[in-house]
Amino acid sequence: MRGSQKRVLIIGADGLRPDMITREQMPVLTELMENGTRYSNFKSAYPSETRVSMSTLTTGVYPGKHGIVANLMYMPGFKENFVQTGNHLHLLSYEEETGEPILMAPTLGDRLNKRGMQLSAAASSSPGASLLWNIHHPEKIMNPATDYGQSTLAEIHKKYATDLTEDIDGVKRKKSLWALQAFISEQLKAEANRVLVLWLAEPDSSQHYYGLGSRENLQALRMVDECLKEVLDHIKKLGMQEDTDILFLSDHGHSTVEAIGSLTDHVDKACVELNINNQFTAVGNYIYGKHGTAPAYNDWAALIRWLQRQDWCGTIYTDKSLGKFAGVFSIEEILGPITHNRAPELIINPVGTNEENEHGIPGTVKTLTDSNILRASHGTMSPYDRHAVCIGSGPSFERGKTDEGVYSIVDIVPTICEILGLDEDGFDGRSLLNECHITPTNNR
Repeated sequence: MRGSQKRVLIIGADGLRPDMITREQMPVLTELMENGTRYSNFKSAYPSETRVSMSTLTTGVYPGKHGIVANLMYMPGFKENFVQTGNHLHLLSYEEETGEPILMAPTLGDRLNKRGMQLSAAASSSPGASLLWNIHHPEKIMNPATDYGQSTLAEIHKKYATDLTEDIDGVKRKKSLWALQAFISEQLKAEANRVLVLWLAEPDSSQHYYGLGSRENLQALRMVDECLKEVLDHIKKLGMQEDTDILFLSDHGHSTVEAIGSLTDHVDKACVELNINNQFTAVGNYIYGKHGTAPAYNDWAALIRWLQRQDWCGTIYTDKSLGKFAGVFSIEEILGPITHNRAPELIINPVGTNEENEHGIPGTVKTLTDSNILRASHGTMSPYDRHAVCIGSGPSFERGKTDEGVYSIVDIVPTICEILGLDEDGFDGRSLLNECHITPTNNR
């Protein structure tokens, strides 16, 4: 049954790779997967970063439209020329300071609100990532790190006040359990909440700092599974099984890091070797023309040729405003059609391999970082970064099915709208319940 009485529950495990789900570590999730529909070719957005994927998920359109093109965005004129999307204060103040919305497409929360429905979320992720679920209604977002300046949330924080200092075992357990408690006690029973989100920051955090397959990582997987069990137990206790669909998701995967230095350092080196003025700003895997400058076509061409000679550099994508270059592809292939001015001039995709780490987990990327503590990360076109988890369970999903169609995180909101019987349009994605599969593309 789909329609007016339905509810959809999203449970998220940040950074969970599908191949890390085992019966030993995650028995509850394994059972949910076996009794529901597993979407085996489910992909993150590009770049495969949390806040980009969250924005793509909540809007149902690609980054070329919604405008969140990276976790850290080069935005001249705002603060110190950067928007840190994990910082909720940046997100909340951006429109006031610039006159432009930070998120340039309506969210699912916006769509529900205009129909008298609500989306609520409890999350242990960064305050910014949590806020992106329903950015125009921060009172519906519960995060252990902030009350978003909302008096109702301040009362909830008082009610669940606890020690949130870092866990000694390397797992973000305290913040995850805070989000779980708030979700079950404050959000799950409220009938107006037609879409409910519980988003856990693990196993992402433990993978970043201890590595894929590490002791800390395995503990995080078990914790996520225990949280899932508690939610399922409460749904059963409340008698909600018949009208609740569950989507268990991750936003991206992970690869083991082979640190090769920051892109900023590489660009600096290139400019010295090429004897050209450094009029470039590098952020993550992106290169922009520095604000107030206009690098010449020949300088861009020289930089691109230099990058193509580096053994760590894979595919390069360029903005069409630069013109055409040999062996280079269009940014729109991975960000979707660009409708704003936030995209970089160049995107660098570093080389990845199937090499295993010390725990036997495959997938290594020559990561553009100078960090000496990062063990695993994400954000590239590597299949290990982009392959994410999607499991559907409940009355709208078939039992014991594996759907091999090519889907991505952009398809989640259209699916929810179909389940709830909402006639909404303007999406780049399509419903997971649609049996018509399309040919894979880079941004799928």
